[in-house]
Amino acid sequence: MHPPPAQLLLAYAIIVSTTQAFQLTGPATGEKLDLTKPITVSWDTAADGGLSEPDARELNLWFYAILGGGDRGGWQIATNLSLAGSNSYEWDPSGITESIEDNGQTLSPDAVHTFEARLLDQDGEELSGVESDGYALEGFDFISDGGSSSKGDGARAAVYGASVAAAAVGIVAALF
Repeated sequence: MHPPPAQLLLAYAIIVSTTQAFQLTGPATGEKLDLTKPITVSWDTAADGGLSEPDARELNLWFYAILGGGDRGGWQIATNLSLAGSNSYEWDPSGITESIEDNGQTLSPDAVHTFEARLLDQDGEELSGVESDGYALEGFDFISDGGSSSKGDGARAAVYGASVAAAAVGIVAALF
């Protein structure tokens, strides 16, 4: 015998209400991040199409930047933020910018820098991560094309390399 439709609907409502669909929502996509000012990172725990993680209770926030030479650096910027509390965190990037300056690093100005929210369960165990779209940076001299590792530059280099290889094969083939 099947349960009555009302019981099925109640069970479905309970399951849906305990599921958190998580998505990073701010800063706005396409906005340049000015590293001389505080930056508000925001999220939505009921976002359509977001990551569904019903056991998530807290999150840790990370910032990832593309350093000169194409290496990716990451910094934890906040820990144990409750999902039941505020849906935003104001980050002061001054500690990271001082470290970058002190170490003589450069950062790409391109939209390749991201935030990541690492969702945690009630015991502080990591469940999953959600990464933001890429952001461009501004505000410091160390943000320069010298730190650029944009996908466009890589694609141009790959096309150039393929063209040179094809030309060399064509020349060798013509000799025989």
